[in-house]
Amino acid sequence: MSDRSPASFELSITLPLGVIANQLMKVEAELRFLNSKTSTHANERPGDATAGQVAAQLERIDEALEAIRGLVADIGTDLQPRAANPGSLKARSDRDD
Repeated sequence: MSDRSPASFELSITLPLGVIANQLMKVEAELRFLNSKTSTHANERPGDATAGQVAAQLERIDEALEAIRGLVADIGTDLQPRAANPGSLKARSDRDD
């Protein structure tokens, strides 16, 4: 395998991570806004169908966040020097997703 340049690493890893971080910050801002709207409507009771839809969407968001947490941990593990973390590949492959 050839040595990869720092520019290649930046283009393939660093820049995309920055884009993703910015996207997640926008999603967080949207969720904060939505949270403030739910406070406004706290006295209203949605119909059962609407409540079910909301619960399903919240579950999908929670599952996506769990997957994101796992992927972020995997990326962090993969970027650690091998000598400092010799068992990282085995430990990661044994993890249940």
